[in-house]
Amino acid sequence: MLKRDHQLVLPTQARAPGFRVELSGTTFRLVATGAWTVAEAADLDKALKRLRVPIPPTPEFTGEMDIAGIAEIDTAGAWLLQRTANAWQKGGLRTHYAGATEGFRILIEEVQRRGRAQLPAIEKKGALRQMTDDLTKAATGVWRDAVQLTGFLGEVTAAFLRLFREPWRFRTTSFVHHLDHAGLRAVPIIALICFLIGAVVMQQGVGQLRPFGAEPFAVNMVAILALREVGILLTAIMVAGRSGSAFTAEIGSMKMREEIDAMRTLGIDPMDTLVLPRVLALVVALPLLTFLGDIMGLAGGGVMAFGVLGLDLSTYMDKLHEAVDFQHFMAGMIKAPFAAVIIALVGCMEGLKVEGSAESLGTHVTSAVVKAIFLVIILDAVFAMFLSGIGV
Repeated sequence: MLKRDHQLVLPTQARAPGFRVELSGTTFRLVATGAWTVAEAADLDKALKRLRVPIPPTPEFTGEMDIAGIAEIDTAGAWLLQRTANAWQKGGLRTHYAGATEGFRILIEEVQRRGRAQLPAIEKKGALRQMTDDLTKAATGVWRDAVQLTGFLGEVTAAFLRLFREPWRFRTTSFVHHLDHAGLRAVPIIALICFLIGAVVMQQGVGQLRPFGAEPFAVNMVAILALREVGILLTAIMVAGRSGSAFTAEIGSMKMREEIDAMRTLGIDPMDTLVLPRVLALVVALPLLTFLGDIMGLAGGGVMAFGVLGLDLSTYMDKLHEAVDFQHFMAGMIKAPFAAVIIALVGCMEGLKVEGSAESLGTHVTSAVVKAIFLVIILDAVFAMFLSGIGV
């Protein structure tokens, strides 16, 4: 049975949205009234969803969307009408619009056209192809980062050489500020970490050598590891996580607020003002922190040697003197300036690549820390193999 007088009307004010569904002969008609806008879309959506899709008893029945009574319509309202019309079409009811003004007709046609547009097909990749694409993307990214870092190193080198011709460009205040933040304020954490690692290496070394009766040689192991590898590597990793990320965050925040563009407008070179002081400060600070890390690593090993081996201070110092010489110390220290340059360059470069969003800032801060630590470890490995090859 078809109900000829079925009616559903929303608020009855002049501009309040509403509609009714009626049957006139062989035509199902939805008569829309009031304002069909995004502000009323939620109420209209609920009411339209309660409608039953009419099922025509014979093929000659048609559907009609009468929008002559609509006072105002926007894209949201047009989409609701089109969704209802599509539902009627799927139910077998040929549907058309009636009473549309020129402006309403253009909007309805645009919504219809957009609704019929085909979304681009999502290409499904096999596991092997996906892995190949990921590897290709990663390799391309590594090459791109290497080129960018090399170019940035060239810019920093040019700015540094320019200081000899124009020494007034050197920002002393900025250099001292970053020397304080990247160097002096990092002393407690570097000292603590290296002390604890030195103690742990000594304790583990004694435990592993005890079955062979070679516990005293744990001192040799701690001394060589602390001076050649542990001191510089731990210090550089801590500085990369602490100062490298700070460089990126500071410069990236300035980039987001367009302060760097303002500096260029005023004729201030960001390379001289922001990058060079940070690079030079870290080149000075990291060797000093590495020296501190070496000393604290040996101190931690000494405390543990006193506890597990019963060595007093003079005996421990004698064994250190027998185990290491100046070349072991220099093998670690020579890496420090290179690691400092890498950390500072990566931190500053990632900061300058930040775009205008907090998400971009977080991404580049993370990227700076990961890349700096990765490059520092590679640098350490290359130096270790080179120095071992030349007998140092």
